[in-house]
Amino acid sequence: MRQVTSFLLALVLPCAFFNASAQDVVLTGHVQKITLLPFGADDCTSPCAPDGTGRVCIYNSPGCQIMEVNVDKVLLGEAGPVRIFRSHIGEWGPSFSITRQPIVVSEDGGNVSWSRATLRDEKIYIDSSQLRSIRGVKASDVSPDDNGMVALDALLDRVRQADARQQRRSIGKE
Repeated sequence: MRQVTSFLLALVLPCAFFNASAQDVVLTGHVQKITLLPFGADDCTSPCAPDGTGRVCIYNSPGCQIMEVNVDKVLLGEAGPVRIFRSHIGEWGPSFSITRQPIVVSEDGGNVSWSRATLRDEKIYIDSSQLRSIRGVKASDVSPDDNGMVALDALLDRVRQADARQQRRSIGKE
């Protein structure tokens, strides 16, 4: 039985990773619509759905949030002219942006974070306390400017460097 389970995991896990990474994206855009849904509504399944095991599940979320963004520019990954982001509402309530200002959104492995985009000197700056990381690279590791904002291009440069290092490791060159 263990061999069958291991075999199935070996087949399923790479597919699960591929699907998550296919969704990964960093983009700039404008919020078009935010929808809040309770658990049980279409597109909002409960993480505590009965699974027949009799286990108790405690989850501190009232439902789901969906943000529709008109895409201005794709910085990493792929996206069409409109991108839909979905996540569970956190303990402290909805976290998606209700703003007309441009935003930067990152989706990494199903986790969505965003920051308002501040344009200065033809560069985009973000708040590292809102958009905390991209592909595992922490925004707080980039030196902030005098206003406490992080230059998005500097963060993306670090992401590309980390991706290149990972690729070299995977082929045994590092």
